[in-house]
Amino acid sequence: MARNAEEYFKKTQGRLASTLRELPGIIGKEAMKFSMEAFENEAWSGNHQQPWKKRKNPTKWGKPDETDRALLVKTGKLKRSIRVTRILNDKVFVGAGGPDVPYAKVHNTGFRGVVKQEVRPFTRRLKNGKRAKVKGFNRTIHQNIPKRQYIGTERDSPYLKARIRRACLVELKKIMK
Repeated sequence: MARNAEEYFKKTQGRLASTLRELPGIIGKEAMKFSMEAFENEAWSGNHQQPWKKRKNPTKWGKPDETDRALLVKTGKLKRSIRVTRILNDKVFVGAGGPDVPYAKVHNTGFRGVVKQEVRPFTRRLKNGKRAKVKGFNRTIHQNIPKRQYIGTERDSPYLKARIRRACLVELKKIMK
């Protein structure tokens, strides 16, 4: 009997070491899933459910009505940019954005301020079907982009903390079988 127990503990010790090496990646995937669900729910699950502010009526400015479209999803590029960016022994970093998604941080944290914009020369199509050339110019825009958080830490969300804890327990229970 003692021999079987000794073999069991050696096996378990090896599986435990292996699982502990894999755990940061598993935690990262769980955090990614949690962030993806924020897009589906159109809300951040922090200390309480924080719904994202609805889009203003775009038809006011002559744009097509997009009220049926999900918030922060037009092409899906922002949502697809969420990934595990770095794994250390005791930390996992999940982020979004990159060079092709420079607006990721602004949507996650919100922004209120002045932006200087350089408009390049372009050709505008007029209502009568003719075209008119527009010279390039600079302009200042006052922007107010509401915070629509989709990424945070386990400190920001007890729900995320509980999901990470649950995922870890599932992996550790697998070792004991």
